[in-house]
Amino acid sequence: MVVSGPPPVPASLLLTALRSLRDPKNRHLLILVAAGTGGTAAVAASQLKELGLGRLEAKTSQAVIAQESSGGKGKAVERAKPPAVDAKFLRRLLFVLRIVVPSWHCQESFMLTTQSLMLVARSLLSIRMARLGGEGLKAVVNKSWPQFRSGLLDFFLTGTCAALVNSSIKYLNNSISVTFRRRLTLYVHQRYLAQRNYYRAAVLRLGNLDNADQRIVEDLNQWCITIADLYSRTFKPALDVILSTRRMAQTMGYGGLLSMYGYFLAAGSLVRFMSPPIPKLIAQEAAFEGDFRRAHARLITHAEEVAFLEGAPREKDILNSKLWQVTAFSTKLHLIQFRQGILDQFALKYFASVIGWPILAIPYLTSPDTNVGDIAARYKESDSLFQGSAASLGDLLLVYKKLQRLAGFTARVVELLEAVDNPQGVAKSASRGEINSGTEGTTALAVHDAPTVVFKDVTIRSPDDRLLLKDLSLEIVPGRNVIVTGANGAGKTSLFRVLAGLWAPMCGQVTRPRSGLSGGASYAALNGAATAQKNGDKGSGGKTAPCLLFYVPQRPYLVSGSLREQVTYPSTPGPSADDQVLDCLRRVHLDKLVANSPAGLNLVHYDWTDVLSGGEKQRLGLARLLYHRPKFAVLDESTSAINPDEEGALYAQFGELGITVFSIAHRMELVKFHQLRLHFAADGTGAWSLTELEDHTKDAT
Repeated sequence: MVVSGPPPVPASLLLTALRSLRDPKNRHLLILVAAGTGGTAAVAASQLKELGLGRLEAKTSQAVIAQESSGGKGKAVERAKPPAVDAKFLRRLLFVLRIVVPSWHCQESFMLTTQSLMLVARSLLSIRMARLGGEGLKAVVNKSWPQFRSGLLDFFLTGTCAALVNSSIKYLNNSISVTFRRRLTLYVHQRYLAQRNYYRAAVLRLGNLDNADQRIVEDLNQWCITIADLYSRTFKPALDVILSTRRMAQTMGYGGLLSMYGYFLAAGSLVRFMSPPIPKLIAQEAAFEGDFRRAHARLITHAEEVAFLEGAPREKDILNSKLWQVTAFSTKLHLIQFRQGILDQFALKYFASVIGWPILAIPYLTSPDTNVGDIAARYKESDSLFQGSAASLGDLLLVYKKLQRLAGFTARVVELLEAVDNPQGVAKSASRGEINSGTEGTTALAVHDAPTVVFKDVTIRSPDDRLLLKDLSLEIVPGRNVIVTGANGAGKTSLFRVLAGLWAPMCGQVTRPRSGLSGGASYAALNGAATAQKNGDKGSGGKTAPCLLFYVPQRPYLVSGSLREQVTYPSTPGPSADDQVLDCLRRVHLDKLVANSPAGLNLVHYDWTDVLSGGEKQRLGLARLLYHRPKFAVLDESTSAINPDEEGALYAQFGELGITVFSIAHRMELVKFHQLRLHFAADGTGAWSLTELEDHTKDAT
């Protein structure tokens, strides 16, 4: 038998195609396509117009953001290289993957292995269903009822297995994302809340880490979702291509398939070459979303002040401005993706079908086999496999888009991890002048268990390089209260930031007791762990260190929890400490909170800040101080909202419990409760004076 080759293309083929458009069904379809395309073009044009009108505002916003990220000092910001899919991205990705998959026998490894088995099963089921589809067509062509019934039953059983496997893959994908998020977020929490890294990120702005809350809550989650989805959408398509190619080659040979795959590689290279910098755009969009969230968070935090000042119109302008930045940038990003999507869809899907259809059909058109049923069955099977293989190969070629998205989130996640996982970086930043610090490697702060506080030749400058205090030498011993006075902005609170270890002095040394209940973190840790031992700190032998230094601000921090937890914060002793808690509340005249509530010390409010008055908040802060009974306490305007007639009794209780007080105050009535007065001149020279005071504490009692 002579096998005929492919027929020549008739000259009137184009005319035939044009005549088909006269079919009413085709005309209706063309009208719908034209209307939809016109509408899409109109939407794109209107959005481009909006972007054009907002370009000046966007540039202004970018300038403001750049200034804020530079600390508001007007200095030039060094532009970081935008994230891309390169060697740096791979190093970052491996670094994060080692966190979320710490070992081969962890839960995450087991879940990934199980998902891999399911993906293999899904690929094998796809090939089997394609074969069953061909056998079903063969049964219809041959009009064979036994073949049809057998094929239908086989298809039912295979479909049941496929439903189970597909649901398992989806469930495992979601579970992997959740477990990744849990492990990665716990890793960040452990380091973010260690050595006061949260303070350095939020207040000192070391490393210019913007919107840490956005990165922890949203960006970590998006990274986990993206990486979990990327694995399943990469492993299965690759396996589908391999298995489908092997099956199709048995009937079609490898020549046509290799030609088709060659086209996909060429088209994929072209699409990738013309792709915009998606990772950079993804990172920028996340930054704008973080700014928008922070603006709303600020309004919630300061809702009462805004309400008093009738500031709603101004706040609305601020929020709408942030919203415009988010929506304008998202619109720009979607337009870029729309343009790129047209090229992706045409090159890797529809034009690929135009190329692939002849490759698939010609071997059967030229086949010497005359059994129509066999030809139809093999063609049906090959068609299903070919379409699945082409779709999988297209997915593999579009993996670069998912990698670009992953690169954007990976960059933000790693920046966060680097900020919280490298405390030595703070010392390096300090040595570059980004925060107040002495020479790197010096012992600026010594922490010991002795009940004394010593300042030796301490000089302090503010972050904007103003000289606040110069060469302060002072020793405080138990029983001698010190009041610190001076004009606003003189640096009174800055002295206690240095004492607490939040700031580092320009020069000099501070020796102080431990802060808080666990010893506290300080900038001494930046200069080596041996500092504490060098100054006589031998550790507590595994026991909780005593509370030697405690801080009570003007507006005490109110934790989310019960009334008991407000008093015992940051410790959590539970009901076993109720007698002591009740005694502390009675001493500051807040026992009414317990008496007026059936819940007693278990009373919980959604936000304690909205429930208590200013004076009650300060009394609660003082009750917390009385509960912990430190050797030294820093009171930063901590009684400013309390009746002056009650201050004498409070200071008397401090002395009764052996608490030596540092007070920052503007009310001179408090002087009589102290034995020393440290006054800041606030003249730009760092001058100070120390005065002995007459002891009126007993008279006040």
